[in-house]
Amino acid sequence: MVSVIVRAYNQEVMVKQTLDSILAQQTTYSFEIIIGENHSSDNTLAVCRAYEAKYGNIRILAHEQNIGPQRNLLSCIKAGIGKYIMVCDGDDWWHNPDKIQLQVDFMESHPECVVLHSDYDTYDERTRKTIHGHNKSKGINILEGRIQRDIFNGNPSICWPTSCIRRSAFEQYMPLEKFIEVGTVGEDWPTWVILSAYGEVRYLPVSTVTYRMGNISVTRDIDYNRILRRREGDKNTVRLLHEMFPYFGAYHEDEYFNNQYSHLLLLAAYRNNDYASAKKFAREDKRPTIMTRMAYTWITFQIARLLRRP
Repeated sequence: MVSVIVRAYNQEVMVKQTLDSILAQQTTYSFEIIIGENHSSDNTLAVCRAYEAKYGNIRILAHEQNIGPQRNLLSCIKAGIGKYIMVCDGDDWWHNPDKIQLQVDFMESHPECVVLHSDYDTYDERTRKTIHGHNKSKGINILEGRIQRDIFNGNPSICWPTSCIRRSAFEQYMPLEKFIEVGTVGEDWPTWVILSAYGEVRYLPVSTVTYRMGNISVTRDIDYNRILRRREGDKNTVRLLHEMFPYFGAYHEDEYFNNQYSHLLLLAAYRNNDYASAKKFAREDKRPTIMTRMAYTWITFQIARLLRRP
Protein backbone atom coordinates (compact mmCIF):
# COMPACT_ATOMS: atom_id res chain seq x y z
CA MET A 1 0.00 0.00 0.00
CA VAL A 2 2.85 2.43 0.83
CA SER A 3 6.32 2.99 -0.55
CA VAL A 4 8.44 4.70 2.09
CA ILE A 5 11.44 6.41 0.50
CA VAL A 6 14.59 6.89 2.58
CA ARG A 7 17.39 8.86 0.98
CA ALA A 8 20.61 8.17 2.86
CA TYR A 9 23.99 9.83 2.52
CA ASN A 10 26.72 9.88 5.19
CA GLN A 11 24.20 9.22 7.96
CA GLU A 12 25.43 5.98 9.47
CA VAL A 13 24.32 6.98 12.99
CA MET A 14 21.10 8.87 12.23
CA VAL A 15 19.71 6.44 9.64
CA LYS A 16 19.26 3.78 12.32
CA GLN A 17 16.76 5.99 14.13
CA THR A 18 15.03 6.73 10.83
CA LEU A 19 14.63 3.07 9.87
CA ASP A 20 13.64 1.97 13.39
CA SER A 21 10.91 4.62 13.48
CA ILE A 22 9.45 3.43 10.17
CA LEU A 23 9.61 -0.22 11.15
CA ALA A 24 7.81 0.65 14.41
CA GLN A 25 4.68 1.79 12.54
CA GLN A 26 1.50 0.20 13.89
CA THR A 27 -0.59 -0.32 10.78
CA THR A 28 -2.85 -2.78 9.07
CA TYR A 29 -1.40 -1.74 5.70
CA SER A 30 1.60 -3.38 4.10
CA PHE A 31 4.50 -1.09 3.29
CA GLU A 32 7.90 -1.30 1.67
CA ILE A 33 11.00 0.72 2.54
CA ILE A 34 13.18 1.70 -0.39
CA ILE A 35 16.56 3.09 0.63
CA GLY A 36 18.41 5.22 -1.90
CA GLU A 37 22.00 4.97 -0.65
CA ASN A 38 23.80 7.75 -2.45
CA HIS A 39 27.42 6.50 -2.40
CA SER A 40 28.26 7.53 1.16
CA SER A 41 31.87 7.80 2.29
CA ASP A 42 31.07 6.42 5.75
CA ASN A 43 29.39 3.18 6.84
CA THR A 44 25.84 4.17 5.90
CA LEU A 45 25.57 1.45 3.26
CA ALA A 46 26.75 -1.25 5.68
CA VAL A 47 24.17 -0.15 8.24
CA CYS A 48 21.43 -0.25 5.62
CA ARG A 49 22.58 -3.66 4.37
CA ALA A 50 22.17 -5.05 7.90
CA TYR A 51 18.58 -3.83 7.98
CA GLU A 52 17.91 -5.20 4.49
CA ALA A 53 19.18 -8.64 5.57
CA LYS A 54 16.93 -8.63 8.62
CA TYR A 55 13.68 -7.25 7.20
CA GLY A 56 11.97 -8.57 4.08
CA ASN A 57 10.22 -5.30 3.21
CA ILE A 58 13.45 -3.31 2.79
CA ARG A 59 15.20 -2.85 -0.55
CA ILE A 60 18.36 -0.84 -1.17
CA LEU A 61 19.28 1.04 -4.30
CA ALA A 62 23.02 1.40 -3.80
CA HIS A 63 24.28 3.98 -6.28
CA GLU A 64 27.82 3.53 -7.54
CA GLN A 65 28.31 7.29 -7.59
CA ASN A 66 26.53 10.21 -5.97
CA ILE A 67 23.65 11.07 -8.28
CA GLY A 68 22.26 13.95 -6.23
CA PRO A 69 19.19 13.94 -3.98
CA GLN A 70 16.67 14.60 -6.76
CA ARG A 71 17.73 11.72 -9.01
CA ASN A 72 18.02 9.56 -5.93
CA LEU A 73 14.42 10.36 -5.08
CA LEU A 74 13.25 9.70 -8.64
CA SER A 75 15.00 6.33 -8.80
CA CYS A 76 13.41 5.26 -5.51
CA ILE A 77 9.92 6.33 -6.57
CA LYS A 78 10.27 4.44 -9.85
CA ALA A 79 11.41 1.34 -7.97
CA GLY A 80 8.40 1.37 -5.65
CA ILE A 81 4.97 -0.18 -6.13
CA GLY A 82 3.00 1.42 -3.28
CA LYS A 83 -0.30 3.15 -3.94
CA TYR A 84 1.00 5.98 -1.76
CA ILE A 85 4.43 7.56 -1.46
CA MET A 86 5.95 8.78 1.78
CA VAL A 87 9.46 10.14 2.26
CA CYS A 88 11.59 10.12 5.39
CA ASP A 89 15.19 11.06 4.70
CA GLY A 90 17.99 9.56 6.75
CA ASP A 91 18.24 12.36 9.29
CA ASP A 92 14.55 12.66 10.24
CA TRP A 93 12.28 10.19 12.01
CA TRP A 94 8.61 9.35 12.53
CA HIS A 95 7.90 9.68 16.25
CA ASN A 96 4.21 8.88 15.73
CA PRO A 97 3.75 5.11 15.23
CA ASP A 98 0.32 5.70 13.68
CA LYS A 99 1.50 7.93 10.81
CA ILE A 100 0.91 5.38 8.04
CA GLN A 101 -2.42 4.22 9.43
CA LEU A 102 -3.78 7.73 9.94
CA GLN A 103 -2.73 9.02 6.56
CA VAL A 104 -3.71 6.03 4.46
CA ASP A 105 -7.09 5.81 6.20
CA PHE A 106 -7.69 9.45 5.28
CA MET A 107 -6.48 9.10 1.68
CA GLU A 108 -8.56 5.99 1.11
CA SER A 109 -11.72 7.84 2.17
CA HIS A 110 -10.85 11.07 0.30
CA PRO A 111 -10.03 10.15 -3.32
CA GLU A 112 -9.97 13.85 -4.25
CA CYS A 113 -6.91 14.35 -2.02
CA VAL A 114 -3.53 14.17 -3.78
CA VAL A 115 -1.31 15.32 -0.90
CA LEU A 116 -1.91 14.92 2.82
CA HIS A 117 0.49 16.46 5.33
CA SER A 118 0.58 17.02 9.08
CA ASP A 119 2.12 18.97 11.92
CA TYR A 120 5.63 18.06 13.04
CA ASP A 121 8.25 18.52 15.77
CA THR A 122 11.64 20.11 15.21
CA TYR A 123 14.86 18.95 16.82
CA ASP A 124 17.81 21.36 16.84
CA GLU A 125 21.15 19.55 16.69
CA ARG A 126 22.96 22.60 18.06
CA THR A 127 20.83 23.16 21.16
CA ARG A 128 19.48 19.60 21.57
CA LYS A 129 16.01 21.09 22.02
CA THR A 130 12.73 19.83 20.58
CA ILE A 131 9.78 22.05 19.70
CA HIS A 132 6.61 19.99 19.70
CA GLY A 133 3.93 20.73 17.14
CA HIS A 134 5.67 23.38 15.05
CA ASN A 135 2.53 24.70 13.35
CA LYS A 136 0.38 24.61 16.48
CA SER A 137 3.05 26.23 18.65
CA LYS A 138 3.41 29.11 16.20
CA GLY A 139 -0.32 29.51 15.67
CA ILE A 140 -0.04 28.83 11.94
CA ASN A 141 -3.35 28.53 10.13
CA ILE A 142 -2.95 25.77 7.55
CA LEU A 143 -4.98 26.21 4.38
CA GLU A 144 -6.65 23.19 2.77
CA GLY A 145 -8.45 22.30 -0.43
CA ARG A 146 -7.72 23.49 -3.95
CA ILE A 147 -4.99 25.87 -2.90
CA GLN A 148 -2.46 25.83 -5.75
CA ARG A 149 -2.04 29.60 -5.91
CA ASP A 150 -1.57 29.79 -2.15
CA ILE A 151 1.12 27.12 -2.26
CA PHE A 152 2.81 28.89 -5.16
CA ASN A 153 2.94 32.00 -2.97
CA GLY A 154 4.44 30.05 -0.07
CA ASN A 155 1.39 29.30 2.08
CA PRO A 156 1.15 26.72 3.46
CA SER A 157 4.71 25.52 3.89
CA ILE A 158 4.50 21.72 3.79
CA CYS A 159 7.09 19.70 5.70
CA TRP A 160 8.28 17.04 3.24
CA PRO A 161 8.61 14.05 5.64
CA THR A 162 5.05 14.55 6.91
CA SER A 163 3.52 14.15 3.47
CA CYS A 164 1.58 11.29 1.92
CA ILE A 165 1.35 11.50 -1.88
CA ARG A 166 -1.03 9.65 -4.15
CA ARG A 167 1.28 7.83 -6.57
CA SER A 168 -1.15 7.93 -9.50
CA ALA A 169 -1.20 11.74 -9.35
CA PHE A 170 2.58 11.99 -9.02
CA GLU A 171 3.24 9.70 -11.95
CA GLN A 172 0.66 11.42 -14.15
CA TYR A 173 1.45 15.05 -13.43
CA MET A 174 4.88 15.53 -11.84
CA PRO A 175 7.69 15.84 -14.46
CA LEU A 176 10.49 15.51 -11.92
CA GLU A 177 13.04 14.71 -14.63
CA LYS A 178 12.37 18.09 -16.24
CA PHE A 179 12.93 19.90 -12.96
CA ILE A 180 16.17 18.02 -12.40
CA GLU A 181 17.33 19.17 -15.83
CA VAL A 182 16.81 22.85 -14.99
CA GLY A 183 18.72 22.55 -11.73
CA THR A 184 15.90 22.37 -9.16
CA VAL A 185 17.38 21.79 -5.71
CA GLY A 186 14.27 21.61 -3.51
CA GLU A 187 11.92 19.17 -5.22
CA ASP A 188 9.22 19.39 -2.56
CA TRP A 189 7.78 22.85 -3.29
CA PRO A 190 7.30 22.34 -7.07
CA THR A 191 5.74 18.96 -6.30
CA TRP A 192 3.11 20.61 -4.09
CA VAL A 193 2.50 23.38 -6.65
CA ILE A 194 1.95 20.92 -9.49
CA LEU A 195 -0.10 18.26 -7.69
CA SER A 196 -2.34 20.89 -6.09
CA ALA A 197 -3.50 21.86 -9.60
CA TYR A 198 -5.17 18.45 -9.93
CA GLY A 199 -6.59 17.70 -6.51
CA GLU A 200 -6.95 18.76 -2.93
CA VAL A 201 -4.20 19.26 -0.37
CA ARG A 202 -5.36 18.29 3.12
CA TYR A 203 -3.87 18.56 6.61
CA LEU A 204 -3.92 16.51 9.80
CA PRO A 205 -3.38 18.67 12.92
CA VAL A 206 -1.35 15.97 14.63
CA SER A 207 2.44 15.80 14.85
CA THR A 208 3.84 12.72 13.11
CA VAL A 209 7.47 13.52 12.32
CA THR A 210 10.56 14.96 13.97
CA TYR A 211 12.43 17.18 11.54
CA ARG A 212 16.11 17.50 12.38
CA MET A 213 17.60 20.98 12.10
CA GLY A 214 21.07 22.43 12.53
CA ASN A 215 23.12 20.21 10.21
CA ILE A 216 24.72 21.59 7.07
CA SER A 217 22.11 21.25 4.34
CA VAL A 218 20.81 23.01 1.26
CA THR A 219 19.19 25.56 3.58
CA ARG A 220 22.19 25.87 5.91
CA ASP A 221 25.00 25.65 3.41
CA ILE A 222 28.45 27.15 3.94
CA ASP A 223 29.63 26.94 0.32
CA TYR A 224 29.04 30.19 -1.54
CA ASN A 225 29.20 28.61 -5.00
CA ARG A 226 26.58 25.98 -4.11
CA ILE A 227 24.28 28.69 -2.83
CA LEU A 228 24.68 30.64 -6.05
CA ARG A 229 23.96 27.52 -8.12
CA ARG A 230 20.87 26.91 -6.05
CA ARG A 231 19.74 30.48 -6.75
CA GLU A 232 19.91 29.85 -10.48
CA GLY A 233 18.13 26.53 -10.07
CA ASP A 234 15.33 28.18 -8.13
CA LYS A 235 14.93 30.85 -10.80
CA ASN A 236 14.69 28.16 -13.47
CA THR A 237 12.17 26.26 -11.32
CA VAL A 238 9.84 29.25 -10.98
CA ARG A 239 10.22 30.02 -14.69
CA LEU A 240 9.24 26.43 -15.55
CA LEU A 241 6.18 26.60 -13.27
CA HIS A 242 5.08 29.79 -15.04
CA GLU A 243 5.37 27.95 -18.35
CA MET A 244 3.34 25.00 -17.06
CA PHE A 245 0.60 27.21 -15.58
CA PRO A 246 0.17 30.33 -17.73
CA TYR A 247 -2.51 31.67 -15.41
CA PHE A 248 0.28 32.52 -12.95
CA GLY A 249 1.14 35.28 -15.41
CA ALA A 250 4.34 36.03 -17.26
CA TYR A 251 7.54 35.21 -15.41
CA HIS A 252 9.51 38.18 -14.19
CA GLU A 253 12.40 38.22 -11.80
CA ASP A 254 11.77 40.29 -8.71
CA GLU A 255 13.82 41.24 -5.68
CA TYR A 256 12.87 38.09 -3.80
CA PHE A 257 15.62 35.90 -5.22
CA ASN A 258 18.32 38.51 -4.89
CA ASN A 259 17.39 39.35 -1.31
CA GLN A 260 16.72 35.77 -0.27
CA TYR A 261 20.01 34.47 -1.57
CA SER A 262 22.03 37.47 -0.44
CA HIS A 263 20.73 36.62 3.02
CA LEU A 264 21.65 32.93 2.66
CA LEU A 265 25.12 33.98 1.52
CA LEU A 266 25.33 36.31 4.52
CA LEU A 267 24.43 33.49 6.93
CA ALA A 268 27.03 31.27 5.27
CA ALA A 269 29.63 34.00 5.82
CA TYR A 270 28.70 34.09 9.52
CA ARG A 271 29.16 30.32 9.74
CA ASN A 272 32.51 30.61 7.94
CA ASN A 273 33.64 33.48 10.22
CA ASP A 274 34.26 35.44 7.02
CA TYR A 275 33.71 39.08 7.92
CA ALA A 276 34.77 40.52 4.54
CA SER A 277 32.22 38.42 2.66
CA ALA A 278 29.55 39.06 5.28
CA LYS A 279 29.92 42.80 4.84
CA LYS A 280 29.66 42.42 1.06
CA PHE A 281 26.55 40.23 1.20
CA ALA A 282 24.94 42.51 3.80
CA ARG A 283 25.16 45.40 1.38
CA GLU A 284 23.42 43.31 -1.28
CA ASP A 285 20.62 42.22 1.08
CA LYS A 286 18.00 44.97 0.86
CA ARG A 287 16.01 43.77 3.86
CA PRO A 288 16.88 45.50 7.18
CA THR A 289 17.35 42.36 9.28
CA ILE A 290 19.34 42.26 12.49
CA MET A 291 21.91 39.91 10.94
CA THR A 292 22.34 42.33 8.04
CA ARG A 293 22.92 45.36 10.25
CA MET A 294 25.35 43.53 12.53
CA ALA A 295 27.56 42.58 9.58
CA TYR A 296 28.59 46.20 8.99
CA THR A 297 31.32 46.23 11.67
CA TRP A 298 33.71 43.51 12.80
CA ILE A 299 32.72 43.82 16.46
CA THR A 300 28.98 43.48 15.88
CA PHE A 301 29.68 40.67 13.40
CA GLN A 302 31.45 38.69 16.12
CA ILE A 303 28.71 39.45 18.65
CA ALA A 304 26.11 38.13 16.19
CA ARG A 305 28.10 34.94 15.70
CA LEU A 306 28.21 34.37 19.46
CA LEU A 307 24.61 35.25 20.23
CA ARG A 308 22.65 34.17 17.17
CA ARG A 309 24.66 31.10 16.07
CA PRO A 310 23.37 31.34 12.48
